[in-house]
Amino acid sequence: MWVFPVTAAAISGALAAALGRSWMQTRRPNLLAWCLALSLFAIASLAAGAGMLIGWTTAWFRIYYLFGAVVNVPVLALGTIYLLAPRRVGHVCAVVVALGAVSAVFTVYSADLNVSTLHVSGIPSGRDVMPAGPRALSRYYSIAGSVVVVGGALWSAWRLARRRQGDLWRLARANVLIAVGTLVVAIGSIFARYGRGSVFAISLAVGALLMFRGFMTTRVPARR
Repeated sequence: MWVFPVTAAAISGALAAALGRSWMQTRRPNLLAWCLALSLFAIASLAAGAGMLIGWTTAWFRIYYLFGAVVNVPVLALGTIYLLAPRRVGHVCAVVVALGAVSAVFTVYSADLNVSTLHVSGIPSGRDVMPAGPRALSRYYSIAGSVVVVGGALWSAWRLARRRQGDLWRLARANVLIAVGTLVVAIGSIFARYGRGSVFAISLAVGALLMFRGFMTTRVPARR
């Protein structure tokens, strides 16, 4: 049902606005990256809702696929890098992510879609609509981004085990929440591949809430 992706879009949009306000107050680049990532979640969910409600077109599907399946996780990973690595490293990675996003836009919008597979009531399967090139790009981007997010959670937990510092414990908990939220969305995307769009939309909403909780945990001062 279209109500699920629209709800996911509303939740993601509201959380992105909250992160945007936090970034305006602190100017921390990790908050800006996460704000952008949740904005992409919202756009992809809204495109999915529009496709399910009024009928899929190539425009709706390209927006949904580009923002939801390709560029989102790398931007999310960029926030983890800014949180845990020196800022100059984050700036270099931001340039890489930006160039990757430009490449993704060209790849997705130049692909020849199988239009006949868009006439479904749920979310069309990417493997039925997209050719091999964009699907491979989606896998590479998602895997690389997920490794950074999950690896950041494990790394911060390892540092906690070594140093037993309160601030590191807070960052560890934050990254675990972000990693779990990312995995929830990734698992939901598997259902989307087989036409279970409602399950994917619910996973977007739940994953966004978990990630937002993790994002905001990074802002809470460590208690001695």
